[in-house]
Amino acid sequence: MIRDPFGGWDWDGIKQFGFMILVFVLLFSFGASTSGRWFDPWTWVGNFILTNSTFFLILSMVSLLGFFWHERFMGGLH
Repeated sequence: MIRDPFGGWDWDGIKQFGFMILVFVLLFSFGASTSGRWFDPWTWVGNFILTNSTFFLILSMVSLLGFFWHERFMGGLH
């Protein structure tokens, strides 16, 4: 978790994490564009998620519930 020592969210850490993900996505798309279309990897990822939609639906539900209960027990939600 990206938390500050006082229990709140570390917004600088969240911004850094978001920037890191954005750079990864852009580099991945640029690498794909050198040998084809830039959106080919994202099409493959989307097709993989659609093919395994039950697994990803269950995974997202469990992840969101886990995050909710973690925040609830940490005192974030009353």
